Amino acid sequence: MTGGHEAGLDAAAKQGLIQLIKDRIVKNGPIPFAEFMELALYSPDGGYYASAKSPWGGAGDYITNLDMGHGFPRTVTRQIIEMWEALGKGRFTLVEAGAGRGTLSAGILETLRTQRHPLYDLIDAQLIDRTWDARAGKGIETQDKVSWHTSLREIKPIKSGCIVSNELIDSLPVHRVILRDAKLLEIHTDFGGSNFFDIPKEPSTDKLAQYLKHGGIRLVEGQRAEINLDATEWIKEAGALIEKGFVITIDYGLPRRELYAAETGPTLHCHYRHTLNNDPYRHIGEQDITSHVDFTALEAAGAASGLELTGFTTQKNFLLGLGILDELQNTDELTPANIEKINANRLIKDLIMPQSMGDTFKTLIQHKGITKPALKGFSWRDMSRYLR
Repeated sequence: MTGGHEAGLDAAAKQGLIQLIKDRIVKNGPIPFAEFMELALYSPDGGYYASAKSPWGGAGDYITNLDMGHGFPRTVTRQIIEMWEALGKGRFTLVEAGAGRGTLSAGILETLRTQRHPLYDLIDAQLIDRTWDARAGKGIETQDKVSWHTSLREIKPIKSGCIVSNELIDSLPVHRVILRDAKLLEIHTDFGGSNFFDIPKEPSTDKLAQYLKHGGIRLVEGQRAEINLDATEWIKEAGALIEKGFVITIDYGLPRRELYAAETGPTLHCHYRHTLNNDPYRHIGEQDITSHVDFTALEAAGAASGLELTGFTTQKNFLLGLGILDELQNTDELTPANIEKINANRLIKDLIMPQSMGDTFKTLIQHKGITKPALKGFSWRDMSRYLR
């Protein structure tokens, strides 16, 4: 996903994507919103993530923690090192799912290399991005220690290592539901005249009602909510790959009891050129569509693959526990030479700012095949009790 955002989505590709969705509706009738979201984001024919534009950074649609300087990957490296030590200091496989630019893995490898840490000679990084084929040869840099893949299914069993995702789960297609006249309905996407629109219909799968029932979730009359069935399947698949190791999930979301509280409301959001809206039928193929993660569901589903809860907390607490403040540089004097240091310090502040990125993003870590370790990432404050 290289190239400037200002180029936008090719008009022909955009119209092709819209026509593809229309044809699907004409053939099958209104489609579940999850199907629309899958096409809008991932269709090779004009989908948001399959296009040539870059969605990240100042020239894109949104800012991630990886756009905040080198402090984030360097601090996460400290957690990776601690995991490696807990696993016996042998060969270590790092899998980054939803790798995008590969910035996180590249930052971890570079930190290990510059520190001349012994883990550098023992680690291999396997990066997964489902749109990699569409982006191949477009400027993504690789290293000798890095291989690219398009899904977890291409990854061999991990004898010792870690699977990490950073802002992946929130972009998986979600089903949208509403409770109307005490009956659960699913929001479908229909087309009429010149517009796409929502229409409530019978659920496309019994799994939606089961998700709510098994989670003890009771919607109130008129309440809308999102259900991410793909997320629970993904965490099961990730856990099944690991013989001994960890799964790190970094994303924005909430524990279940907060996420599905009536006052929380729908969490479906769209990002377009650093503006936020809640209309997924606007800028189709040109805007990101996301929904908050149900971290309680990830913990429970992971248990089916042998994953146990290591800890859960906010990004602020996680980074502070790992010593991100050590990344701050001395800027006692306001001189031109210190401007870069001042900017780097400001980015670290943004990563841990309460009521913003520091609290909105959460970190969930699960382990398998070892006794629960006391990780420094949860030394500042472990919020695991809020998951239940």
